[in-house]
Amino acid sequence: MWIDTDRAFQEFCQQAYTQTELAIDLEFQGEGRYTPLLCLVQLGLRDRCVAVDPFRVNLTPLAPLLTHPGIRKIVHAGGQDIVLLRRETEAIPVSVFDTQIAAAFLGYGEATGYAALAQRFARVSLSKRQQLTDWTRRPLLPEQIEYALNDVRYLFPVYDGLLEQLAQQGRTNWVLDACADAVAQAIRVRETGQEYLKIGKLGSLSRRELAVLRELCQWREATARSRNRPVGTILHDDVLRQIAYTLPRTESALRQMRGTNNLSRELVTEILETIQQALALPESEWPEPVTVREYDPTLDGLATLLGAIVRLRAGMLDMAANLLATRDDLLRFAGWVLRGRPAAEAGQLAVLQGWRRAVIGELLLDLVAGKSLLQIAPEAPGALRIIPPAPSAPADGQPDPGDTA
Repeated sequence: MWIDTDRAFQEFCQQAYTQTELAIDLEFQGEGRYTPLLCLVQLGLRDRCVAVDPFRVNLTPLAPLLTHPGIRKIVHAGGQDIVLLRRETEAIPVSVFDTQIAAAFLGYGEATGYAALAQRFARVSLSKRQQLTDWTRRPLLPEQIEYALNDVRYLFPVYDGLLEQLAQQGRTNWVLDACADAVAQAIRVRETGQEYLKIGKLGSLSRRELAVLRELCQWREATARSRNRPVGTILHDDVLRQIAYTLPRTESALRQMRGTNNLSRELVTEILETIQQALALPESEWPEPVTVREYDPTLDGLATLLGAIVRLRAGMLDMAANLLATRDDLLRFAGWVLRGRPAAEAGQLAVLQGWRRAVIGELLLDLVAGKSLLQIAPEAPGALRIIPPAPSAPADGQPDPGDTA
């Protein structure tokens, strides 16, 4: 069903508010833009699916549905959708179930596509004929609308199948926690003034040069936003870094650099003004030097060993290893261990939080403390075997009441 009036949309939202599940998918166009353009909103109930035209409909009535904890929002790879929904409705979705995340917890792969899951759980083969549709055009063809609606129509059998398997394996709460983490990550506001830290190879820049780079990055971000262009089309990262390193003071000096020939005179003037403003900042406002992590054979070796344990545990659970811990997670954990495991820092370690602590964190802690052992076993998966802690004997030396002969 096609919805292009506020009244029809409000009626649908009133009906959806009486349900316990809502399937959501969005079509948007991000190419050549700073902010993606939302082109279509597909919403599904168990007995009804609608395609909503955001060019003509006010999406605000969707907000109470997104924030209702009793209505589970079902999406697939919904990170960007969450960002756009928040932008359009000013609501942060809660009770989100992402089928791609759920599939990763069940051994279907780290980034399983929707079509593969629909094939498995709904026994349908989704057409890709409309995959390159220009969703900005109106009117959309009936087959294009039907293609879009399929993205929510089959989310329900996929959701049902995954939920059943998660319940059988006792992993439902793991997935719900992981989905909540994914929502928080998607909507996390970028700290203004910290964009420069995403540009690599900063170890050779002085604090003064970093101040220039920071101001240039903020200028580029604001310029891209005002012109609705991708950040990289204003000026590439490597060019920004080189400008901060060489500090050109004139147009001719700036244009000597590769990647600046196509800059308009207006942008050149703004860049030179930004450099001058940054150079005038007092030293107290300069960023701290960027510390480049040097290779530490002890730290890296321990992180590598921990990685083998994570892969072993992930294999036992038939899960993607990166769900349990990334390389950065393991480097932080290894560093914490080498510093003597300070209790005040434990709350900053991802492997010791939420479901990850139960799944992998406690095991790592037992291994570090010597309670569990790691044994090389060529016949075992990964050629490693984890020997769990031996049960402790009762203090009086008598057999444990729970033991049976």
